[in-house]
Amino acid sequence: MSVRPAAVLFDCDGVLIDSEVTSSHVLAAMLTEGGVPTDGDELRSRMKGASLDWIREESMRTLGGSVADPDAWMAEFIARRLVIYRQGVPQIPGAAEAVAAVRSAGIPIAVVSQGARSKMAVTLPASGMDAILGDVPVFSGDDVVRGKPHPDLYLLAAERLGVEPATCVVVEDSVPGVTGALAAGMRVLGFAADADPARFEAVGAEVVHDLHQVPALLGLV
Repeated sequence: MSVRPAAVLFDCDGVLIDSEVTSSHVLAAMLTEGGVPTDGDELRSRMKGASLDWIREESMRTLGGSVADPDAWMAEFIARRLVIYRQGVPQIPGAAEAVAAVRSAGIPIAVVSQGARSKMAVTLPASGMDAILGDVPVFSGDDVVRGKPHPDLYLLAAERLGVEPATCVVVEDSVPGVTGALAAGMRVLGFAADADPARFEAVGAEVVHDLHQVPALLGLV
């Protein structure tokens, strides 16, 4: 049986809620409008776990300097994305059950996301996940200087929860997230519902294909 963790840290986008489809398709539409035809589904795999800084850099590189005001361009991307998010964001199947099982076991939980806090303030309510999480603390890339794949965000969450990093389990769906969590010394479940599991195995994560597996992997059932 797995050792019971002192805390469980869940990534947000791609683990709790399915916001990445919207994000990649909005970005693909804007790149296409800028003269570079782009497929949102193909772009999604490249964007998984990416920061806004990465999106900006990649977008400006792709558009080849044709954007007169990159700040305004990114502001439009964020605004267009939020409009769609407010219409509703699907939960990842099994996420609510995994969170409920961990909370029922009395194990502290945190959400640890690369995404901006302002985005989660929209997406979590739009998905209904905020009601399931309740007063669970949420940590954002806004809270640290170095986001994923650095360990800083995970170490901050462990410190605030009052637990040792080595006693935490992280559920992540991106290679940058997995890499950062492992660098923090945490056990990592790499959620590979729409990712290549070999990429997670290569960096040392335990592969999970269905979030319904999580309670058993944590030794809760």
